[in-house]
Amino acid sequence: MFSTSKEELEQLLVPLGTCFIGEDFIQVKNYPFEPSIAYNQTLIKKEDIVDFDYDAQPMTIRIKNELIFISVEHKEALIHFADKNKIKIVQRPAIWDLILEPFLDTEFTEESNKRVTRLLVKYGLTLEQINQLRDEVEIQMLKYNFDTTLWEWCSLNASDVLKAMRPKYNQINFRIFYKKVMEIALLSQTK
Repeated sequence: MFSTSKEELEQLLVPLGTCFIGEDFIQVKNYPFEPSIAYNQTLIKKEDIVDFDYDAQPMTIRIKNELIFISVEHKEALIHFADKNKIKIVQRPAIWDLILEPFLDTEFTEESNKRVTRLLVKYGLTLEQINQLRDEVEIQMLKYNFDTTLWEWCSLNASDVLKAMRPKYNQINFRIFYKKVMEIALLSQTK
C-alpha cells in the first residue's frame, strides 16, 4: 500500500512491554511510549492508581490523567490485584475506537460516519475536531493496519494510534500527540 520501510514496520508493531503484578504494585518494563510515566518509572504503586478498565482492549490502568496499556494476558491477576487493593473498576468509553473506525478493514459508509459522529459529539468533540484527528493519523493508521498485514476489522484503539504515530513524530511532537490521545481517551459524555 505504502512504501513503509522494514524499520518503520518494526516500530509500528512494538509490544506494550512486560508486566509483573506484585502484592501492592505493578511493574512495567520496556513500555514503548516515552512520554508515559511507565516509560521511566517502572514501578506503579497501588496508591497511585486511580482506576482499572479490564474490559478495554488492551486493558488500562489510570494514573492521574494517563492511561497505561496492559496486555489482556494479565486480566485475572489485575482483577485480583484491584479487588485486594480496593481499586476502582470502570468501563471507559472507547472514544479512539470510534475515531479510528474509517481505518479498519471493513466498509465505512456515510451512514456509519454519521452514527459514529453523533456518538463522538456526545463526548464533546466537534465534527471539525474529528476530521482533523482523522486527517492527522490517516496515513500512519493505514500503514499500521495494512502495511503490517494486521488487517484489523473490529477495533483500533488509543494504543494502536500511539504505536502508529511513534515513527512519524520526533520526541517533542510525539509528547504533544500523546497528551492529546490521553485527553481524548479520558473524555466523558457531556449533557
